[in-house]
Amino acid sequence: MRIKEPFAQERLSEEKNYRPKYFIASEGQTTEPRYFEKLNQSIISENVTIINILRDYANLGNSNPTYLIKLLQEFLNKGDFEVSVAELKNKIANWNHENPGKINLNTINDELDKIYKSNNYKIPYEELEKLFMHLFKSEIYKDLAAHFSLYFLAQDVTYSPTTDSLNMVIDRDKDSFTEEQYDEVIKFCDENNVNLFVSNPNFEFWLLLHFKEIEYEDNKKMFENPKINSSRRYLEKRLHDICKYSKTKFSFEPFEENVYDAILREKNYEENICGLKNNLGTNIGKLVEKMIKIENKK
Repeated sequence: MRIKEPFAQERLSEEKNYRPKYFIASEGQTTEPRYFEKLNQSIISENVTIINILRDYANLGNSNPTYLIKLLQEFLNKGDFEVSVAELKNKIANWNHENPGKINLNTINDELDKIYKSNNYKIPYEELEKLFMHLFKSEIYKDLAAHFSLYFLAQDVTYSPTTDSLNMVIDRDKDSFTEEQYDEVIKFCDENNVNLFVSNPNFEFWLLLHFKEIEYEDNKKMFENPKINSSRRYLEKRLHDICKYSKTKFSFEPFEENVYDAILREKNYEENICGLKNNLGTNIGKLVEKMIKIENKK
């Protein structure tokens, strides 16, 4: 688990004007996180904080919604002021991915294994500064310990169930996501106070709602979302035709001024979680609308 945005620690007792956080775990590596990140920087900018919960770089290929359960369980089980050896290894690996050539990752992991013996051992935060100095003492980059320490603390965002919101954003991809798995995700979300947002067939349907062209589309074709060629399906192709949409180089700009329209158009399709199991629609507009309303109340 990693947090891209450089948020410092926030404790409710230390914040006079606490901003509700919307934590979002989504399947997509690029489009969904980028959409919500840019949404936070434009329409929702002052009173609500959107934080994407991202997969570790080593697990980028795990995109099935059931993996998101594991990701959110890790987030919910994160202890205050302590970190497991396994989690620390993941954070060092993530940092190494973003700062290549600075450390020998195998050497660092071997040293952690010598010190702690078990990946489940919880390391108190008060021991981390000394640990980082020990781990990185022989590395070339002289400020490495301090640099990684800042990176580590930026990952340690606090979550308050009473004021913050934990959300899962998934696709109802019937080719890789069975009905039994769908029910499993609903059960997990119900039991762990996680808000579930689904797009059927996928997130690109929500994106297409931003444009008036969707009003002339065939619902059956959108629902089936057939392959157009080896790399694109119908909804992706339509978005490309309308706004030059690209999965790998997502730009929020074409969607920004149409967010309110998308929320209204969504109401013409299925929004209920149970109904989204087998019907064309999405309820992401409800998430966006809620954040906007909180923003405007401030």
